[in-house]
Amino acid sequence: MARRTWPTLDPALFVGSLVVYVAGTPLGLDRVAAAARVAAALDPISQDPGTPLALLVVRLAVYLPLGDVATRANLAAGLLAALATTLLGRLCVDLLIALRPPPHARQGSQDFLYEPWLAAGTALAGGLSLAMFQTATSAGAASATLALLAGAWLAALPLLRSAGSARHGFALAGLSGLAAGVDSVAGPLLWPLIFGLWLWELRRGERWPLWAPLLFVAALGGSVLASVAASGNSVNLGHLLGALWPAGIHDHVALVRTAAELCDELGVVGLLLAGVGTLVLLRRAPLVAFWFGFTLVTALLLGHPPAQNGLHLESTRAGLPAALMAAALPMSAGAAEVAARLGRARMVAAIVLAGLAVVSPFLDGGINRWRRDGHGPERLLEHALLRSPLRASVDPGTAEMDGLLRYGAALGLRPDLEIVGRK
Repeated sequence: MARRTWPTLDPALFVGSLVVYVAGTPLGLDRVAAAARVAAALDPISQDPGTPLALLVVRLAVYLPLGDVATRANLAAGLLAALATTLLGRLCVDLLIALRPPPHARQGSQDFLYEPWLAAGTALAGGLSLAMFQTATSAGAASATLALLAGAWLAALPLLRSAGSARHGFALAGLSGLAAGVDSVAGPLLWPLIFGLWLWELRRGERWPLWAPLLFVAALGGSVLASVAASGNSVNLGHLLGALWPAGIHDHVALVRTAAELCDELGVVGLLLAGVGTLVLLRRAPLVAFWFGFTLVTALLLGHPPAQNGLHLESTRAGLPAALMAAALPMSAGAAEVAARLGRARMVAAIVLAGLAVVSPFLDGGINRWRRDGHGPERLLEHALLRSPLRASVDPGTAEMDGLLRYGAALGLRPDLEIVGRK
């Protein structure tokens, strides 16, 4: 196996991003929609969580001796988001290595010391953006979705560059099958990619595409079975298959609004670097550029700004953060193109560009991103329980209140109440 270039980049990115996420983690529930996920982690028989991979991580995090249950679920999201940022940084640096000019006698490894700085800067620009930060510090399945997407993209990059092997194909097939265990936004972003690569590699005469469908079906079936095992409700095949794909895409007005939010969160420097990087990718790696464009547009069609919240939008909550992660690739390519043209000043230029790319996403949202109220949903739950008479049958009325009441029941609050519709 080939030695990994810049091996210290991965632990540095993971620790750095995790520290920032932990610093911004609210001590409690910050969204009513997160209550259902936390309740599913506490209750062995939940109501169709639909995302078994994220549920498994949260159930493991519940055993941490830190804070209350909701805080532990938030920390689990931070761990997965830090993993996604780390994989994104590795993806950016692998792309920069692939885009290096042909080697000659006057170039050595010391001439490319600026690459990890640019990869780290662009990965943090996506990882510290407002939408990604709110996803990383709030319980839910979006962080698991982003980590799985980043891992699949990392496996797909060598195949897009026609430099992959069977292990990359098998990894991509397995991760694409596991997309059934996270939010439904992962399917449209991964399955067309693996299908196109499968046809391309099969046409080239490679052997791994003959076995990849079996691995994909096995991972897909395992994720579906895990969803059934984690659910206390009766399920049918149509419901399970329907949950693997989003219900629909947004109209052009919502698309423009989400695209404007992405531009605001990346900042002027990030947009300029992404524009330059897109031209570089179109010239030197057209398949990667096509994949970037498809992923970005699809994620924007499925995503929504972080201000929009609700249980009906929970399955597409990872859309905008996925688009921000995809934008990190052309940003890194554009920054490398600019820095490489400055001769001996390329190291200083790379550090400055990386810092400028991170500043705007990190400052977006101001102090409010660090002072989110983690007790609003719990106060709402307390008010609802106080108004309920003894041994009453409570009708939540909405899906959000149903999740909040199930969260209270999982904590052992008011065991005398019966939640109507809960099985």
